[in-house]
This record gives sequence, C-alpha cells and structure tokens, in this order.
Amino acid sequence: MQKFYLLISAAALIYLAGLDSYGLYLLIAISWVYAAFKDKLIKPAIWSIVLFMLGFAIMRLLKIAADGIPDLFYLSILLLEIMTALIGFWLVKNR
Repeated sequence: MQKFYLLISAAALIYLAGLDSYGLYLLIAISWVYAAFKDKLIKPAIWSIVLFMLGFAIMRLLKIAADGIPDLFYLSILLLEIMTALIGFWLVKNR
C-alpha cells in the first residue's frame, strides 16, 4: 500500500510539473518513485508527501481567506490535498 501511495503521488506530481514546467516537481516525483523501491526510504518519502500536500492545502486556505469561496474545482483540489496528507499520516502510523 505504501509503495502504491508513493507511485500515485509521484504520477500526480509529474502531471502538475507538466502543467507548470517546474523541474523541481519532477525531481521530487522521481525521488518518490525511487523511494518506493527502497524500504528504508519509504517512511521519509511519505512524510515528504504529507508535508508537500499540507503546504499546498495551507496555501489554498490562505487564498480562500483572502479571495473568498472559489469554484468547485478549486475546492475539490483542496479536498484531495487534505485527503492525500491524511492517507500519508495513516500509512506512517500503521507501518
């Protein structure tokens, strides 16, 4: 389950990197894929996903506080980021 989580998170980040042309996103995604195959790196990689998603979620919440309630797509992305972080917490706790 943890390896699957890392690979799915990496795939999502690679998709985002394609939209924003950020090489850093690709580097992070590649590190998550690498970690999926190295048992000693799984837990730190999951923590990095949790922090990454929480950072995005906090950024979106601040934007909502400043600009008001956004459209449904933006709220859906916020919900997915929070859920991804919660799944990561669960995976680390149950490892």
